[in-house]
Amino acid sequence: MYIVNYAPTTDAARALAIAERALSGGVNAVMLRVRELPARLALEMALELRRLTRAAHARLHVNPYPALAEWCDADALHLPEHAPPYTPPAPMLLGRSVHSVESASRAQAEGCHYLLVGSMYPTASHPDKTPEGLELLRAARQAVAIPLVAVGGITPERVAACVQAGAQGVAVISGIADAADPQAAATRYWAALHDTAT
Repeated sequence: MYIVNYAPTTDAARALAIAERALSGGVNAVMLRVRELPARLALEMALELRRLTRAAHARLHVNPYPALAEWCDADALHLPEHAPPYTPPAPMLLGRSVHSVESASRAQAEGCHYLLVGSMYPTASHPDKTPEGLELLRAARQAVAIPLVAVGGITPERVAACVQAGAQGVAVISGIADAADPQAAATRYWAALHDTAT
């Protein structure tokens, strides 16, 4: 999963170009994470990502606005750990970020279809945060049955460790967004995931 952070300072054209390159490199899900913007101001970005993901046969996840997810016909609504419960219209999936086993168990009981678990490693997107690490992923895997996606400081070289700890996939921001060639970076992540399944 490639996460697109959309904030007031975001260069929308560049963000879309990187997402398109990531999809060309094999990314099968894109999350639009909107920060410090009303949902209506992110609609154009969401609709364009919807077009790109459909063309690539990939899923679009929207975080955190239910209305935005519905307006752009997203495949999944993603909620922060402490956001109020919400039931999206079928067949939209529901995901949630979790940072503890207790939160993972609550999210599964709520009806979530998958969980974003982290942070696994130190990450530029949360520089002051101490990562929960692979131990959280292992503990969450024991506590819940739904798919887990590891996030936070994951490089292609760290993918195997995340999968071995219980993740079904990984989510990436800077590993693709800051790469000289986002398409090649996405391909490296995809190859690392594929290698864990062989």
